[in-house]
Amino acid sequence: MKTFHGTMSRLLILGSVTLLVTLTGCPEQAPSPCQIPAAVTGPFAVRMKNTGTVTANCPAERGEHWYFNNYTGGLIGIRSRKVPQPPLPDAGSTNADSTVYGKGHFANVDPDENDLCTVPSLDRPFQGPSGTTYDVKNLAFLSTALYIGTEWKADITWTVGAEVCQFSAQAISPSVTCTSNSVCNPNAQPTPSGINNLYDQGCHIEKWSADITGDPAKGICFFNKDFPSTGGFHQ
Repeated sequence: MKTFHGTMSRLLILGSVTLLVTLTGCPEQAPSPCQIPAAVTGPFAVRMKNTGTVTANCPAERGEHWYFNNYTGGLIGIRSRKVPQPPLPDAGSTNADSTVYGKGHFANVDPDENDLCTVPSLDRPFQGPSGTTYDVKNLAFLSTALYIGTEWKADITWTVGAEVCQFSAQAISPSVTCTSNSVCNPNAQPTPSGINNLYDQGCHIEKWSADITGDPAKGICFFNKDFPSTGGFHQ
């Protein structure tokens, strides 16, 4: 009987502890701070859609590759691949002098309630191709453990001489060149695309993608829906 009662006592104590944990819950893990993971700093394939007036200098859509990097104090840098020199400084650097790249700060240390890490505006515009400039506002990265900042959206002002073009942008990393949807398949064997398998994306062979690939017969694996384009890959 002592053994029975001893066992019952231990079970009652264990049950009480279990109930206490159930009622109070386990401590939540702190979210990952807002930063761009080193593995996805670029290049991002950026698709820009005209939200203003379409002209010869302001096309309906255009595409480009952009690089990013992290710096101290929540600072990020952006550079267009079409303006290759000088390259972005190494992560952690305090050097932010060159106007070739833009710079801005994350609004918060951690993602917001929508799992977004946002940069409301850049501290300054940065250089685009052929003497143009970009100004970026409302930059928002999808920043969860599942997506780790591999998709973002933004509003972009592109200044071409005296003309000002307005675009909405969406971007993906990694940037994968394609000729068919099968190339974009994240589950393909033996060579998966490397794109997150939770994204709804496929091969887009369009004028904007030719801006990136340099070949109208080659496209970019890109989102099929507006931000956030989730729901998984469909062959």
